[in-house]
Amino acid sequence: MPRALALFTYKIRFFFGPSLRGRFGPLAYLGLILIFLPTGYLSGFGIGMTLRTLDAAGQIGILSAPLAALLSVGLLYSLGAGVTAHVSEFDFFLTADVKPREYLIADIVFQFVSLLAAGGLAAAVAAVAMVLAVGLPASAALPLFGLLAAYAAFVLLTSQVLVILRVRFPKAPIRRVTVVLLILSILPAIGIAQPGFPIRFEDLPIPSTAFGSLAVSVLGGGPPSLGSIAVAAAYVGGILVAWWPLSNLYIFHGLKPTLSAGFGQVDLGSRLEMQRRMTAGLGRFTTRVRLRTDRGGDTSLMTRLHLVRIWRDGSILFVVLFACIAILPAGLGVSAAGGAAITVTQTLTFLLGILAMNWAFYERDNLWIVLTAARPPGAYFRGLMLAFTAIGLGTTFVFLGLLAAARSFILPIESLALPIASPIAAALVATAVLTRIKLRPSAFSFAALGIFFVVAMGGLLGGFAAQLAVTAVRLLGGFAAEAQAVVLLAVLVGLTAFGLWSVTRLATAFHL
Repeated sequence: MPRALALFTYKIRFFFGPSLRGRFGPLAYLGLILIFLPTGYLSGFGIGMTLRTLDAAGQIGILSAPLAALLSVGLLYSLGAGVTAHVSEFDFFLTADVKPREYLIADIVFQFVSLLAAGGLAAAVAAVAMVLAVGLPASAALPLFGLLAAYAAFVLLTSQVLVILRVRFPKAPIRRVTVVLLILSILPAIGIAQPGFPIRFEDLPIPSTAFGSLAVSVLGGGPPSLGSIAVAAAYVGGILVAWWPLSNLYIFHGLKPTLSAGFGQVDLGSRLEMQRRMTAGLGRFTTRVRLRTDRGGDTSLMTRLHLVRIWRDGSILFVVLFACIAILPAGLGVSAAGGAAITVTQTLTFLLGILAMNWAFYERDNLWIVLTAARPPGAYFRGLMLAFTAIGLGTTFVFLGLLAAARSFILPIESLALPIASPIAAALVATAVLTRIKLRPSAFSFAALGIFFVVAMGGLLGGFAAQLAVTAVRLLGGFAAEAQAVVLLAVLVGLTAFGLWSVTRLATAFHL
């Protein structure tokens, strides 16, 4: 299909062109890709080491958990636009003699290639680390990566089918069915956490379990289960059979433009319009949270201001959804007592990095009001740091409560230091960086990359430093857990005080 190829080429050039033709060429894009390689390797190696200690059912469970999370993301995406279209495509392509199937093929191939270009290298490194951890040669990662690619194609096709059904049958409860499927896709984590749960998800013929079983066969070196092959083939073949007739239905009238800028760019006009729709839709909920300006001091007022802003502009939805998809499986997973704390810490630093970049894109230019006030801007940035800290700690405590309720397990003080101290350190670094870096929404720059990288690394280093201090108390003095708790509290208070002092000093030289 030459038209589909032309559409695909246009989408690729439009989306990745700005990141490859910037001031530094493709270096910024390569830097973003390389950032995730250490995390990919450590995650893959950790999963591989955990697999060596589990039976077959446990191995299927732990490998199917990230696959179920990937399906959840696809279902969540289908609730929105579900198709990556730019405004120019509506003006030039969708009004021409382009068949729906040609456009949908170009779109799904574009989505697959984009995912591969963004996270394919990190996924490949994770697969290599996983097979090395279980004692297999690196070449065994090829079939493992092939299974992941096939599963990703299944998720993309499923998302597209749901979008087609929603457009062609607007009165049918497609959204409700999608929400039910989204909830069901997260439920297998419960079976992982509760061995006595009456439903054994690893025995059910669901997509994540079938592909997880095939992955266990690859890592175990044994022959794959015929039942798992049949279930996986049935899902992939079934979605293809459903997609083929549906893909020829006219759906252009129901599509909405979702691509407004290339990779690493931000179109302020489209983002503001999206924020307007989101705020209007959530207005009845967000207006219940009010900002009382007649209470508290300057720092308290600014902290509450930022929290209310994050609540009302829709960012809280991102926090909740990302936490459910990323932290829920970690809290309910098999490795909750070990590597889950590191997984949650990485998630929190990523979350705060995204919130910091959102502030740099959308709120920085509004500071002329603060800068023209009679008082210095220190209170504003202290409030920003405390707001980031509150969001990070709130997510951490939800994870710890989930861990205690689901597995009746409380992490020791040494392990608690990492997920509790990291949000404070990440909030400190994020606020300090925001006083010095200015982002241009229309360009892919090292500044945007730097915010994300520095915030993530600062949070991890601060958490590991607190963990080291608590561990040193036990190793050097042999003190009880109460003494370690006191040391951890002192570290947290000292880190917070240092952060508030630092951002106050940095804010004195802030300028637009």
